[in-house]
Amino acid sequence: MHPPFLTDDDYDELADWLERRRIGITDIVELEGFLTALVIGPNAVSPIVWLPKVWGGRKPKFTDLAEMNRFAALVMGLFNDIVFCFEQAPQEFQPTFYESKVKGRRIIIVDEWCRGFLKGLRLDTKGWKPLKRERPDLLRPIELFGSPAGWEECEAGGEEKMHRLWSPKVTPAVEAIHAYWIPHRLAQVRRQAGQTTH
Repeated sequence: MHPPFLTDDDYDELADWLERRRIGITDIVELEGFLTALVIGPNAVSPIVWLPKVWGGRKPKFTDLAEMNRFAALVMGLFNDIVFCFEQAPQEFQPTFYESKVKGRRIIIVDEWCRGFLKGLRLDTKGWKPLKRERPDLLRPIELFGSPAGWEECEAGGEEKMHRLWSPKVTPAVEAIHAYWIPHRLAQVRRQAGQTTH
């Protein structure tokens, strides 16, 4: 396996940096969800399009160019780690979720990750339409924990019960979404290579 593009120290640096920001994506777990949607989705989205979503606008607020370049390098490192995992061993991908203890029980908190994933999906709404139409079940657990409508549904259904029932379905859903788009991505690669598909 290729060594990670992002070291543990790099990861901590990026996490601290995001937490200090007031605009854009301010949480590294949310950022991972955002980048995962871009990596496994139907179409390649240019960093020129999605990086401004991370730092919160077309004109990033950094002290100088060196700071901006370092920030972008850390974000791209995390992006490349996700790309490499899905290319080499997609079954080993495990989303990073927060954990909490409630009444002595360990609770996995998936909201930030799911919220980030949906932000990434929204950068290519048209491209995601076939999956939404054909396999809405795959997005359901992510939408439950990552959207206002989903939070309302969880509240109405009893948050503890809904969480216990649906949060374990997020990771398998991500694996299935990745598998769903593989034929589409392969067809794109063939077209770009000038080959004909049948």
